[in-house]
Amino acid sequence: MQSLISNIQVSKPNKYVKLKSRAATLYYLRIEFTHLTVYKIGYTTTSLQERVHGKRASYKWGVRKGKMVRVRAAGHNGMGLPKDAKIYVVATLANANGSLVYQWEQYLHTKYALQRYTGVPLMENGNTELYTCDVLMLDS
Repeated sequence: MQSLISNIQVSKPNKYVKLKSRAATLYYLRIEFTHLTVYKIGYTTTSLQERVHGKRASYKWGVRKGKMVRVRAAGHNGMGLPKDAKIYVVATLANANGSLVYQWEQYLHTKYALQRYTGVPLMENGNTELYTCDVLMLDS
């Protein structure tokens, strides 16, 4: 994957200041459903495992108005894939500058826009980042 992004000219590597100080990972997945195989290009500042499968909501105790109360911490469903979907990691590329990684991802989405999957939603999150074929040609 490094060779794919090595020639990308990023004019403003620090454009997204909030992301600059966060490490991020660019990932390329093959997702097999019973009737279809698609590829996903994505970006995450969490672990790839958490991005795919989600994070369970956790609870902790806090004090509100002098009383101990249970407070729910945020969780999420990840991509929200159906149980029968099979996920394969084709490639990943990590970098300490999340802003740069985000711009690489946006460049790749723009470059391969014509091969995007446009059918019915296959998962809860990330349907706009799916491709109908191995656009990066990394899956052997």
